[in-house]
This record gives sequence, C-alpha cells and structure tokens, in this order.
Amino acid sequence: MCKWKNGRSEAAGRCGILRKIKQDKIFWYYLLTYLAVLFIPMLICCFYYIYMLSLIAEDDIRAKESELSHAVVLVDNVLDEFEYLGDSIAANSYVNGFSRRTNVFDYPNTYRVYELRDSLPDLYQMNQSIFSYFIFFDQSEMVISKNAVYTYEEFYNLYMHADKYAGFEDWYTHMKEEKALYGLSPIERYYYTKDEKDVYLKLCYYERPLMSTSAESSSRIQIYMEESALEEMLPVPVEGGIRFMVDMNGQLLYFRQDISEEPWQQERILELRQQIQEEKKGDRLKIRFGGEEYEVVKYDSSRSGLTYYELLPQDVVMKRVLSTLLVSGVFILAGAVTGILLSYYLSMRSVTPINDILRQVSRSTEHFEGHQSVFSSLKTTFNYLAATNTKLADAIESQRPYLRNAFMNRLIYGDFKVDGEAEKIAEHVGFEWRDRVFGVVLFRFHLFPGDVREEDMKLMCSCILSLMEVIEKEVPDSLYTSLGEEQVVLLLGIAKDRESLFQEEVEEIILRIRENISFSIAEKLFAYGGNRAEKLEQVYESYQNASYMIFDENDQIENPIIWYRETAVDVLKYPPQDLQVRLGHFVMAGDGRGLHDALEEIMKKYIIENNLPVYLQQMLLSELQSVLFRIIGRMGMGEDDYRNYYAKLEENHNAPLITQFIGTLNLYRQVCEYVDSQKHWGMFDMNSSAVTAYIDTHFGNPELCLASVAAHFKLSEGYLSQMFKKTYGTNFSTYVETVRVDKAKDFLMNTNLSVSEISELVGYLAQNTFGRAFKRVTGLSPSEYRKKKRVST
Repeated sequence: MCKWKNGRSEAAGRCGILRKIKQDKIFWYYLLTYLAVLFIPMLICCFYYIYMLSLIAEDDIRAKESELSHAVVLVDNVLDEFEYLGDSIAANSYVNGFSRRTNVFDYPNTYRVYELRDSLPDLYQMNQSIFSYFIFFDQSEMVISKNAVYTYEEFYNLYMHADKYAGFEDWYTHMKEEKALYGLSPIERYYYTKDEKDVYLKLCYYERPLMSTSAESSSRIQIYMEESALEEMLPVPVEGGIRFMVDMNGQLLYFRQDISEEPWQQERILELRQQIQEEKKGDRLKIRFGGEEYEVVKYDSSRSGLTYYELLPQDVVMKRVLSTLLVSGVFILAGAVTGILLSYYLSMRSVTPINDILRQVSRSTEHFEGHQSVFSSLKTTFNYLAATNTKLADAIESQRPYLRNAFMNRLIYGDFKVDGEAEKIAEHVGFEWRDRVFGVVLFRFHLFPGDVREEDMKLMCSCILSLMEVIEKEVPDSLYTSLGEEQVVLLLGIAKDRESLFQEEVEEIILRIRENISFSIAEKLFAYGGNRAEKLEQVYESYQNASYMIFDENDQIENPIIWYRETAVDVLKYPPQDLQVRLGHFVMAGDGRGLHDALEEIMKKYIIENNLPVYLQQMLLSELQSVLFRIIGRMGMGEDDYRNYYAKLEENHNAPLITQFIGTLNLYRQVCEYVDSQKHWGMFDMNSSAVTAYIDTHFGNPELCLASVAAHFKLSEGYLSQMFKKTYGTNFSTYVETVRVDKAKDFLMNTNLSVSEISELVGYLAQNTFGRAFKRVTGLSPSEYRKKKRVST
C-alpha cells in the first residue's frame, strides 16, 4: 500500500514538473508572439525612417537650390530694368545731341545742360535697388545725372570714385582709353561724399555705351547698385558658408564668406574657383577646401549669363539630420521599453487561463488515474473552470445570444449538410428540441408606405427592438432574429403531446406579445405562420411558407396569425412597386454606377432567373418605359431633347422584345449621363461668380494663377480652364491680365504713383512685363496712357 502511494506521489511530482515546463513554454510563446506583433511594425517604421533621414539632407539641398533659383529671378528682373533704363537713356534725343558737344559751359550751350537734366528720368519712379545713375560724355568730359553736373575731375574728387585707382590720372586714363562695354561690373569699395561727409560704400554698376557714330567714343552710362541691395535679393547666407557670382567671361562680380573675420586674398579666392572647376562632375558636387567639406549649389542664369555659387558647410547640412536622429532614437527607445513591458503584461494575462486549464486537466488525470477519456476530461475541466472562474463564465454567457442568433439564421436558410448537426448545435446553445414540433412565425411591420426612408429608420429600429424585448420576456426559450426590411422571425417549439393544439398555443403566444407592446405599433404589426416542422432541418420549409403568405393575406386579415395553407399557390415574382422610386433616384442623382446595378438586378432577377412569361415580360418593358417618361418629364429638358428620346423608343417599337429591352436600358444610361453632365455645369455655375470675385480680390498677388485658384476651390486645373473658357469665352490668363490692366488704369488716372509702384500693386514683379501686358491690352504704354488721359481731362 505504501509502495503504491509512493509511486502515485512520484507520478504526481513528475506531472507537476511537466506542467511547470509547459506553463513556461506557453508563457514564452505568448511573449515572443506579442514582441513580434509589436516590434515588427516598429522595425519596418525604423527602416523607413532611416531611409527618410538619408533624404533629409537631399531635401535641404533642394530647398537651397529652390531659394537660389527664386533669388536669381529677382536679380535678373532688376538687371532687366537696368537694361531698360540704360536703353531709354541711350535713345534719348537730348542725350545723343549732347554727346557731340564740347565746351558746354560756354554761352549759348549752358541751357542745353538744363534741357538734358529735365529730360532724364527720376529715380523715385524706378526700381528701389538703383543707387544712382550717371552719363559720362567723352567729348565734353562731363558727368551728368538727374540732380548734378560735374566735370570728370570734380566727379572724381568731390563726389565718388573707386578705391582701386591711385588718383585722378589713373581713373581718367581708364575712362578715356578703355571702351565702354555692356554688362555688370564687380562689387568694389567706393569713396563717396554725402552731406559734406566722406563715407565708403560697396557698389557695382551696370554699364552700356552711348550711341555714337565714332568708333573711338568712350561715352557711357553707368547705373549703380549697392551690395546690400543685391544681398537682399539673394537667400539668407548660411553660417560658415561661401557665396560668389561670376559673369559669362569668368569675371568675379560678387564674393562673400562667413568663415573668418578677415577678408580673403585674391589668391585664395582663385584657388577655390580653380578647385571647383577641376572637380566639377555635374551641377552639384562636394569639395574639401581649407580643412572643411562643402556642398556646392550652382545656378546658371540663361537671361543674364551670370553663374551663382553657394557653398554650404557639410556640418550645417547634417545638423538637421543629427538632431532628427537623436529625437527618433529617444522615441524608439521609449517605444521599445513600453513594448517589452506591454508584451510581458499581455503574456501573463493570456497565459493565466491556459495555466488554469492545464492544472485542472492534471488534477483530473491524477484523480482518475488515466482511466477517463480525453474528451470527458476536457469537459470536466471546462465545467469546473466555468463554475469557478466568473470572468470565463460571464464571457461564455455573453456570447450565447450571438450563437443563438447565428443558429437561427442557419435554420431558416437551411444551411446544414450533415444529419444531426442542427440538434448538436441546439444542445450547445440551450434550445430544447427533443420531443417537440416547431413552427416559424414571421413578424412584419407596415408602418410606412413603400420603402423605408432614411429618416424613418430610427423609428423602425426602435419598433423592432421593442418587439424583440417582448419576445425575450414572453418566450425566453425560443429562437428569434431580425432580418431587416421590417421583419423579425420567431421559432417556437411545442411539446409533441400537444401537437393538435399547435395553432391555438402559437396564437395565444402572439396575442400576449401584441398586448405587451404599444397599441399604435401592435395594429401595424402582422404575423405570418408557416407549417409545422417535425425536425429542425424542416424549419427552412416552414420559413419559406410563412414568407409566401405575405402575398396571400386574403380571408385571414383579421386573424392573429395569417397561416400557411396547403392549397396556397405561389405568386409569380414581379418587380416591386417601388421600381419608379429606385430608378428615379439613381437617374436624377446622375449615379451611373447605382443605375447600372439596379437595372442589372431587375434583368437578372425577373427575366433570367424567373423566366417570366412573355406577357409579363411585355408588361415589365412597358413599365420601364413609363417610368423613363415620367423621369424625363421631371428634368426640365427642351422640347427637342424630349422628341429625341421619344424617337429613339419608337425606332425599336416593332423590334424583338430583347432588342426593345436593350434600347430602353441604353436610354436610361443616356439620360443618367445627361443629368451627370448638367450637374457638373451647375456646380461650375455656382462657383463661377466666386472664382471671378476671388480674382478681383487677389489681382495684386503675383502668385495668382490657374493652379492656385483651382487649389483654392478644390477643382482640377483642366476642369477649371475648360469651364472658364466655355463660360466667359476667354482663357483664364487673359481674363486675369484684363482685370489687372483695368485696375492699373484706375491707378494711372487717379493717383500719382509711379509706373513701377503700380506694376507691383497689380501683381507684376517686373515693370517691363507690366508694360508689355498693358500695351497688349490697351495699345499704349502706361506712361502714354496716363499722359493721354490727363490731357483729355
């Protein structure tokens, strides 16, 4: 006896060890699963984020390229205005006449100076980037501007000269011997006298020669600009960066570096340019110079022929990448710690019920010494856990209504392929089926005529829920489910020994149900009963027979239940009464896809599957055509459109029936497409006034264009352009140009603003662009228009 007990104790010990090993394995399986679920998406995101980090620096370079390209456009616009100003001065008849004069301070030539100065343009009417401009006449050796007249020597000594000249003679030799050329000069340091004070400025100038018949003439026009004005147009310099600009001849025009406080010597600048040229492999490259690595951004201007260089320190470019990498590392670390803790917690929670099952199975095995079957052991374990674990029992009980509902749906649709399967499920869900007969009662509400509208759905749902609550209270051992469409199905079981009283007992139950719901709802509730079913597998037939009785209510309308009668004849299926409502909805909404599905359903359900007799098919065709006529009558078409559709129907009047069906369905699609196109036109008619109002309000925005307006109104550019042209008879850009010119006319007539200021107010960045647009619309330049209008008034 003791030996047997010792053997049993040893077996129990071995089982405990094995159980512990299984529990640990299950815990680790769950932990690894949760870690994989949490960390695999995190790893994918990390790899993607690392890839995105590699693109950040590239995006920064692209941003710098974009900034530089915008700045180049601004500089080119200013140079265009310099060129325009130089050309207008060179074409001035007073300037050309004065260039041939000598001894201009001798009588009677002095008044010519005043004539010339009065003919020159004022600076305040021009671009604010202009510092000043001067005309140098080599015959008279005079320097003239709008405000002053100097001899060469007076201009050098009393007004302004570059630091690079050793003295007046050096500068004079340059002015007399070197020919004037078109183009921009390098930025240099100038000595400048202002308000009797000597200051130093950094200036560059745009130069062009005067018109002259002499090949040896050195007369020229110089338009000056300060370095600060140029830098205002260029991008904000990068800390530690280098920037320079060269012309098409390779001459250095502008240079700036923020590496050291001392300015670079020319030799070092030449060394840098030479290294860039030697290592150049494309528009972008990296170079190492002076112990630093730089990213080179280059832009060539096709308008001015200038080339711009930006050298960005590599540590500045990578600064954003490193900061982003640090922040992402912190978040990844926090996510990893949180994921590990969460995985551990979920693993412990998930493995606990399984451990309970293993312990109970082990106890059962020890208790019955292995003589109980596996399924009996599992059943004993499950019952024990359900009895002792309230959470598990509650969870199982909460699922029972869903299981009973699913079982009811399978019964009424006959979804059983194995004999006895229905009885097994009924036992599991707690439905009594032994020694009973069954019957289906179909409840149907008649609250609303026709289809239930969307706004009536809440009331319908409330009625169905109220009915199901009463059923649960009166017959809790029954099965029931909602089918939607105002219908609830109830399955009742009656003991076989009372089979002869089946209808009476069912009617008594239905009367109790009616008494417990609101009278106003009860009088709209109809009940339809199927035949008695001996087995659960026959419930499907009982449900079908109850459904048929919806179409055969005659002589039973006053009964508590409209029962299925064996002699009842099945009603031929035919399109429902809401045919016009459904088709009219899709056509009037322009919903081509919905119309296609509805027509396909009608043809498939009532022609192909049911094989209707020819006379019913002809009735269906006539009804479809009648519905189409009524829809067309509501659309407000023109008389020609009506006749066109009627004529298309008459064409196939004597054709075979299937041809008439096809023609009628095609007409439905054509009318739907017509409604859809009209809807698009209507949408644009609603937006057209808003679009023009938006243009009238934002005409001064230089970025006003087709793309910006389309984005504002959430339209495609192609659609906006097409509809705009069809509505207003002109394209979008021409309309905007006309609006801007009309606004400019008002400014020219009613204000003293300069042409440059007006061009900016009406949305043009360059004055010459504004001048061309104004002349294109009015045939006059802005100045000519202002002069003409003021003379006429």
